[in-house]
Amino acid sequence: MFTFLSHPIDPKDVAWPGEPVAKVTRCTDVTEDCPFSSFITELPNHCGTHMDAPRHFVKDGLSINELGMEYFCHQKVALLEIPKGEAEGITKEDLEPYADILSQVSFAFFRTGFEKYRTENPSLYQNEGPYIATSAGTYLSDNFPNLKGVGIDFLALGSPSKRVPDAENPKNCHQYILGYHTGRFTTVIEDMHLSELPKGAKIKQFFNAPWRIAGLDSSQVTCIAEVE
Repeated sequence: MFTFLSHPIDPKDVAWPGEPVAKVTRCTDVTEDCPFSSFITELPNHCGTHMDAPRHFVKDGLSINELGMEYFCHQKVALLEIPKGEAEGITKEDLEPYADILSQVSFAFFRTGFEKYRTENPSLYQNEGPYIATSAGTYLSDNFPNLKGVGIDFLALGSPSKRVPDAENPKNCHQYILGYHTGRFTTVIEDMHLSELPKGAKIKQFFNAPWRIAGLDSSQVTCIAEVE
């Protein structure tokens, strides 16, 4: 069975606080005077389900169009259950029990359960989400060279919550996993749709196809998994 693991891009969705969302404008519709329908879409590249490449926070880092195909096509994938609530971090200690799994896969999904607030309480989802702690970012990038990316079911790998410790601010969270300090990096797909994957699901393959627009640091990705 194939399933989407990315959310549809919807102008009604939330983005990082203060950042723009998608805008869709109809240009034409099928009428007696016009034979076709058309739209214009304005799409900020960090809203909705999207992939952060190093260039997002690293001046000389690789952009999404410079990443190899191994970052987008995966046949060894794991779903990890890491429950987290408001402003809680995924830490190195959370990931250490999964070390054997992480060493074998090229992509891992971190399911916290926070996705439910995307529809139940969008303001909470936008402003009080979990985050990937600096210790976890360093741990992933330093120890698992075959791991090309992780996917999260919350808005962003850094949290805008004022309850997050100063050392775990969004800049630090992004820099530690995207290679700012060492050059070693793990990409991250933010705002994924993981809630419908069965617990313990065996994922045969996973594809995350980016919008290939020249000049972007990062991009929306359409995520499709084959699940047994």
